[in-house]
Amino acid sequence: MKTTTRSWFITQKTTLASSLLVLSFSIIPAISFSRERPIAVRKNGNDQESGTIKGKVKNSEGKGLSNVYINIDGINSAKTDHEGNFIFSKIPKGIHSMTVKHIGFQEIKSQIALERETLELPDFVMEQTSNHLNEVVVTASRLAESIDEVPSSITYIGGKTLEDQRLINDNLPNILMQKVPSISPSEESQNNFIAKIRGRNFLVLIDGIPQSTPLRNGGRDMKTIDASAIDHIEVINGASAMYGNGAAGGIINYITKKAKTDRSFHSSTSLNNSLSLVRPDETYGYNLAQVFSGSKDKFDYVVQGKIARTGVVRSSDGTIVSPFYGLGETKSYNALAKIGYQINDNHRIELMGNYYRSVQDSKYVGTKGEFGSKPAIGIPSDTVINGGTPYNKAFHVKYDGNFGRTSANMSLYYEDMNTVFESYNQTYSDHKGARLNFSTPFDLSNSNKVTLIYGVDLLKDHTVQKTLDDGLVTPDMNMKSGALYLQSKFNLADYWIVKGGVRYENLDFKVGDLTRAGKVTPGDKSNSNAFVFNLAGRYNKLKYLQPFVSFSQGYSIGDVGLVLRNGVPLSQIDPKPVVVNNFELGLNGTYAMLSYQLTGYYSSSKKGSTFAETSTPGNYELIQVPQRIYGLEFVVDVTPVDWLKFGTILGYMDGRQDLKKEGKYKDKLDNSIISPFKVNINADFKLTDRWNVYLQYLHLGKRDVFQPSEYNYGKYPISGYGLMDFQTRYKLKNLAFIFSVNNILNNDYFPLHAEVRGATNEGRYYVKGSGTIANLGIQLDL
Repeated sequence: MKTTTRSWFITQKTTLASSLLVLSFSIIPAISFSRERPIAVRKNGNDQESGTIKGKVKNSEGKGLSNVYINIDGINSAKTDHEGNFIFSKIPKGIHSMTVKHIGFQEIKSQIALERETLELPDFVMEQTSNHLNEVVVTASRLAESIDEVPSSITYIGGKTLEDQRLINDNLPNILMQKVPSISPSEESQNNFIAKIRGRNFLVLIDGIPQSTPLRNGGRDMKTIDASAIDHIEVINGASAMYGNGAAGGIINYITKKAKTDRSFHSSTSLNNSLSLVRPDETYGYNLAQVFSGSKDKFDYVVQGKIARTGVVRSSDGTIVSPFYGLGETKSYNALAKIGYQINDNHRIELMGNYYRSVQDSKYVGTKGEFGSKPAIGIPSDTVINGGTPYNKAFHVKYDGNFGRTSANMSLYYEDMNTVFESYNQTYSDHKGARLNFSTPFDLSNSNKVTLIYGVDLLKDHTVQKTLDDGLVTPDMNMKSGALYLQSKFNLADYWIVKGGVRYENLDFKVGDLTRAGKVTPGDKSNSNAFVFNLAGRYNKLKYLQPFVSFSQGYSIGDVGLVLRNGVPLSQIDPKPVVVNNFELGLNGTYAMLSYQLTGYYSSSKKGSTFAETSTPGNYELIQVPQRIYGLEFVVDVTPVDWLKFGTILGYMDGRQDLKKEGKYKDKLDNSIISPFKVNINADFKLTDRWNVYLQYLHLGKRDVFQPSEYNYGKYPISGYGLMDFQTRYKLKNLAFIFSVNNILNNDYFPLHAEVRGATNEGRYYVKGSGTIANLGIQLDL
């Protein structure tokens, strides 16, 4: 019976994939809509002759816009060069319709008359759209598109939003906690072991380069680059079929700074100083960041550097928080370099390298904590505590080109990371890979078109956990994967967007021998396949009511190293991809002073992953049982007047699992999977053109659903907390003065991970959060 069911599912998936391919080449009738820009014309009857058309596209500030899409009557299409110029040759003389499109700008349509050998058109001036949803994303479908063209839930953190959060707290997990509705709260530590999106593991990327280590979760993938090197963050909420292993809960893609192309040299320098307002002794910290960028002829560049140090962390009563995996007394560095070369109008190459280091050097050690009565604190010691990330190195070579209608991009990348877990052990992980992506648009009619996105992903992932003396903690783990994917995007009748696609991946898994305590666990091999698909639709006719519905699958082989290190053979783990099905139904839109997004989701998996501590402290067993997770996300911004903006972000989730595997989902999911109710309320005041004030309040609710007799990892009660932050900035020409305060009310609280782990591992994780911290800084832009 199981074989029959499995065959039915394979048949259904294959049928859907075939249907998508057929649909990609279907012709669908439609109507047309756009902003017209008339140009006076005279009809010429000689249609057999041809000529050349030249022009330029600018923004409202008069600067040329590159990569603007221009189409003439479906006869020919082109993109503007880096200065905004375009040229068409061998265009038949006569009257033609020209369409000018660029993401984030209002479309222009014009009537032109070609009557002579060369026609030079007046400059096209494109106006930016006022809808904030038109911010450009590439992660969702590997195709640059505005958010309101993506029929699924996307969180975009960039521009002033990212800058405000960075000036309050530049810890990236904290920034994401404030702005992503269903991500786990920040652990306020070096680690992000329990971090999930919608209760599932997610994949972290830097410009598309994998940072996550799914074979043995090092818990540092969210902190592998400094916030000052990031232009914006794109978060895919929910399972994604686009990027393969690890994306069961979604994707976080850090997009690095882009070169300033309006001049040859641009400089931005920022210095921040921090101090505890509860008890300042030993708490002073600083953060100095520098970014240079510019362009000259066909070259452009970005160079970033950062050096920082934190003092000890004190809780609301002034006590030093245990440094166990903490952020106190930590030195961190980041260096980013990007060089781009525009070979010609249709071809570009870019080299990028990023180096990140963050290592703790504390003169304190942590005590043991007692859940519910005594937190772990820091006491003086001669013991060297140097946990952190000694290095993370990321490199890529990226090529972008146009071949007729087809756009191509190729990335070759290498990433190498070392993470140290205090004086216990360390993880080494490196990735090598290539990604080849192509997109080809087809015009079905004046207002209907289909774009095919297709390509290949290749990856070699190596991970091993060792003692500080290089003895094996886990066996050597190697995974090779190759994937093919096809996505189709339909723009139908101006208002409908339909997406669908498939991804097939082969995973070859191999582990070496492991000898621990005289016991030899022989190495083994495993080979498996993953086939996932997605289908989604969106209706955009009404700006104030734009519904979307989405189904997408993602998969992960899980943290197999956590179990392999206990001497469990690979054959007993079954490291085959665990597929997650993610359903979404949402609405978003703008009306007058209001913009919003409301999303409901439901995800299911036949083998979810939960962990329980064994009789040996620090060792965990993997429990894989069917799981269902559901929730609600709400994001709203209100701008009643030009100088005031209110915002709210809400995330609620819950779920059940089937521990007995009898088809009855009646067992509660633990707190390492299900995050409590979360709401962020913020207000942005523009007091003058130079002076800005920003306030935010984060509330994390309680969750107490297990009996005391069940208390273990993830089952201790969550008490919840509230934090208020304040930030103000005054700008005087090129110089800005910044002052911010974290936890301005000095609330006493435990971060989520402290209560998730509770009394496990002798209560060493049971630490309090930070008390009030003040930050004073300056930023100079030249």
